[in-house]
Amino acid sequence: MLLAMLQALFNFMLKLSVIFGFIFMIACTVFVIVCAIHGDIKINIIRSKDEKENG
Repeated sequence: MLLAMLQALFNFMLKLSVIFGFIFMIACTVFVIVCAIHGDIKINIIRSKDEKENG
């Protein structure tokens, strides 16, 4: 009886965690896209001296 309750609770918590994980992932992706559109995110590629000489 107790094992069945624990298994159901674990199953519920696992599903809830997956749902919150997907919601968090989508929210972060939307946030990054919105920031990139507004120009808040700037990516600078810093090259080392070796790469500058070869490139």
